[in-house]
Amino acid sequence: MNQDIKMIAIDLDETLLRDDISVSSYTKSVLNKVQELGIRVVIATGRMFQAARPWGIELGLGDVPMVVYTGSMTAMCQSGTIINYLPLDLALAKDILREGRKHGWYMQFYARDELYVPFRDERTCTYEKNCRVKAKVIGDDFWNPTEAPIKILVFEQDAKVMEQVSHVMIEKFGNRAGYVRSSECFFELNSKEASKGYALEALCFQWDISPDQMMVFGNAGNDISMLELTPWSFAVKNATESVKKVAQFITDSNNDDGVAKALEKYILKK
Repeated sequence: MNQDIKMIAIDLDETLLRDDISVSSYTKSVLNKVQELGIRVVIATGRMFQAARPWGIELGLGDVPMVVYTGSMTAMCQSGTIINYLPLDLALAKDILREGRKHGWYMQFYARDELYVPFRDERTCTYEKNCRVKAKVIGDDFWNPTEAPIKILVFEQDAKVMEQVSHVMIEKFGNRAGYVRSSECFFELNSKEASKGYALEALCFQWDISPDQMMVFGNAGNDISMLELTPWSFAVKNATESVKKVAQFITDSNNDDGVAKALEKYILKK
């Protein structure tokens, strides 16, 4: 057993969760055994809290911190207590939404753990199904929010359109907002002070844990900031090439219990 590890941080989608949005009983068992050793387990995801929380409950992790919205919010799984909340500047958010509207991109934003969209289409339905949440359709009010969103997401399924999204958003807002291409179809913008890495560093400080004592698992661009924190960084086999270049270890894919296998090999085996 590696006695140096005090904390585990795990991404959800395409890392811990299989492609059919499920978790094996084997993975659940391994996570519970890790916790029994006194090691802290943290979920770190781009999902909104209401979409991530059911997984913390299903995994039986207890009242653990959940880093959500790619680090813009940290909340306790069972109690719902919010530890930090970093929204976008409201004026900046309006500028971002205005730019997206000009190009005709499908966008959604999140505020106070609710999902808002201007209209409903197949992308809305896909997102709701995968994340098990219900969007609030608010029409033209979407483009002029009265409360600062915690995250804005551009969702386009055409690769060329997504390249345009990345180019335009980074050029116009990259110096004022945090951003990440979190999947082939998603481009996220949030507070420049927010990332999974920043959120985990705050938890490490709170618990007096060195980042070197943390094991991290991820697959996508929004995981890089936390993978860079520790020598115990793992990419699942299905991760993007940019993530694999950052990670110190490669484990099996999300569909083959990659996280659990690594935990068993490096923590549970004596």
